[in-house]
Amino acid sequence: MTESASTNPAARIGHESEVPPRQSYSQPPAPPGDLSVRTLIDETIGSRNLLQRTLRIRGHGEFVTPPASEEVLYLVEGSAWLSSDQEGGGNPLWPGTAVLVPPGRGYALSSTGPEQVTVVSILAPPPGSGLQDRGAMARSIGMAHEDQAEAIPAGGDRSFKVLIDPSRGSRLVTQFVGFIERGQAPLHHHDYEEAIYVLGGTGTAHVREESEPVRPGSSIFLPPGTPHCLENTGDEVLKLLGVFSPPGSPAAKRQPG
Repeated sequence: MTESASTNPAARIGHESEVPPRQSYSQPPAPPGDLSVRTLIDETIGSRNLLQRTLRIRGHGEFVTPPASEEVLYLVEGSAWLSSDQEGGGNPLWPGTAVLVPPGRGYALSSTGPEQVTVVSILAPPPGSGLQDRGAMARSIGMAHEDQAEAIPAGGDRSFKVLIDPSRGSRLVTQFVGFIERGQAPLHHHDYEEAIYVLGGTGTAHVREESEPVRPGSSIFLPPGTPHCLENTGDEVLKLLGVFSPPGSPAAKRQPG
């Protein structure tokens, strides 16, 4: 991960290939290589509210959401079956599926096809941060798919679809997918902390006075108040997965002044 500007050392633009995978094993232990985890955003780069990881699974993986965190998942590629330690049955997942996992919930992801399953996970807040009031936290797993979400115009050739937010039980985050057809948005900033993962297309992230190319697998961390914009420089739609905390609207932005 690279620092985006010396005046704001907490803003980061990087790519997951820069982070070595950590082998993690399900219970009972899975063969080495069946599950790998890359942590792209955490407290070591200044994030207070969000921890972003990619999970890659061949076969089966078991996880536990920390007792004081919400977790939102997004299936990038592959197909999987999601089961929980507190809910019977299970649910199929396919690309574009979003999942809200309540605090303290154990869950398992099992691949149902020959391809590797890739999931982007966000924990909010990161483990160890703690919460004073958990009374309004979700108690059951929630799901949404981007195909069923409303496309909301964001100006110009840009739009977004909200997947997980307080209307689906989240207390701490909003998760959305964004689409930039061409060009770039005006430079702006938000009052919330944001983690972005590039799902498709190519472009440039402009953060403060620096610019970095981005492609699928790129990760961008933006602390509150960081001027930024994203530009589509390719022939395909630039597709982004965004999660921010505290929750709100992806359209809520301020122009530099």
